[in-house]
Amino acid sequence: MRTLILMRHAKAVRAHEADSDETRGLTGRGRREAAAAGAAMEDAGLKPELALVSTAKRTRETAEHGLQNFALKTRFEDALYHAHLEGIWDAFSASDAESVVIVGHNPGIGELVSKLVHQAHDGSKLAREFSGHFPTSAFAAFQIKGDLLRAAGPTLIAAWKPPRDRDDD
Repeated sequence: MRTLILMRHAKAVRAHEADSDETRGLTGRGRREAAAAGAAMEDAGLKPELALVSTAKRTRETAEHGLQNFALKTRFEDALYHAHLEGIWDAFSASDAESVVIVGHNPGIGELVSKLVHQAHDGSKLAREFSGHFPTSAFAAFQIKGDLLRAAGPTLIAAWKPPRDRDDD
């Protein structure tokens, strides 16, 4: 079985604070939460070998801060910039690594998490929360067997989302 870790980029600056959507970088909170997500991945025993990262500045910075403690290969892929769930799944399927982390954007990342949670029949509180909303800096890790379009039977093995009691800086 393979492991797929889906991670949404961390909190980014507002659109008017950057020249374009692709150049929106992380806020201070975003950098802290990306690092916390990486620590939570480590605590969960996840060991990604390959990171597939959207080319947007906020996803690249999320990978930089969140995945810095992992010895992994990183590929930046234009196709992941605002990719639909099928495009994200295709990027995972095309890779040959046993454990892959994909850093991307909503709605595609959140929709794929929702689909996999539904297929996993996971009724936990966190899984239920992720089936409707996938917040910035969150990740969900699944053991995957089979093909997404054939009721693959994934298993949710770890998930994390940041607490939201901090200032929005």
